[in-house]
Amino acid sequence: MSSSKPKILVLGVTGKVGNQTARLLTKNSDVQVVAGVRSPEKTVSLVDRNIEIRYLDLDRHDTLTPALAGIDRALLLTGYSVDMLKQSKAFIDTAKLAGVQHIVHIGASGAPTNEVAHWGWHQFIERYIEALGFSFTHLRPEAFMQNLIGFGWLDRSVITNYIDDARWSWIDCNDLARVAAEALLNCDRHAGKTYPLGYDTATMQEVAEILTDAVGKPFRLEAKSPEEFLEAMLKSGGDPAYMNCVYTQLKLNAANKIPCADATFDNFEEITGRKPMTWHDFAQKHKAEFDY
Repeated sequence: MSSSKPKILVLGVTGKVGNQTARLLTKNSDVQVVAGVRSPEKTVSLVDRNIEIRYLDLDRHDTLTPALAGIDRALLLTGYSVDMLKQSKAFIDTAKLAGVQHIVHIGASGAPTNEVAHWGWHQFIERYIEALGFSFTHLRPEAFMQNLIGFGWLDRSVITNYIDDARWSWIDCNDLARVAAEALLNCDRHAGKTYPLGYDTATMQEVAEILTDAVGKPFRLEAKSPEEFLEAMLKSGGDPAYMNCVYTQLKLNAANKIPCADATFDNFEEITGRKPMTWHDFAQKHKAEFDY
């Protein structure tokens, strides 16, 4: 790495995890944070935090070389599309040529099943990072608590339930960002590590009960099938290949056929020095947002 401050490139800064990771990194004056973005006009607030903005479009290979110039470490995360495979390969190949040393990759659950295709896609990306000789940290988050809102599963007091009474392992997006920032700041400590990340378990019924207690107003479930999820996602423009993966996951979850779907892990405090967010904590923190 260069003798000056290490430069850390963060993708996804207009999203929840990438944005929070970048903000956490700026609290450390020993590194320089660079944001790779497709829409620079959306990043005004990041410029105010002394984050360098570089244009980077994972679907345009000509943007990768200038965006990765002089970068020492990088956070790689991609969108909800099968294109993540070609995007990640192009990014990794270019990062190798640019001299990037350490890559933190945000993947998906490592539950022992081969039926959920996009989980396997992420594992192929992990192996490719390793094959090219990078120092690496692989992050494997379970279900995001924020998905309750981000996927439109919550409409005022009604929570759409696609997984019947299945119990899921959950993580707050901000906790994922804390682990990502730590792995980027202290890459020697976290090099070669694969971290599964899920810290609280709950069924959708239990989530509804937790929100009811926190807000003081009733939340109820509306049961829908995985087929209805797939239809809604395709109508809204979701990538068919990727959404069929999620459909498969929901279908298997509802049948309780995903091994270790409710597995939780005890690594968060060791990695970050903090306790992870629980559903009770999350409901209290976002009480005003859940109120109706």
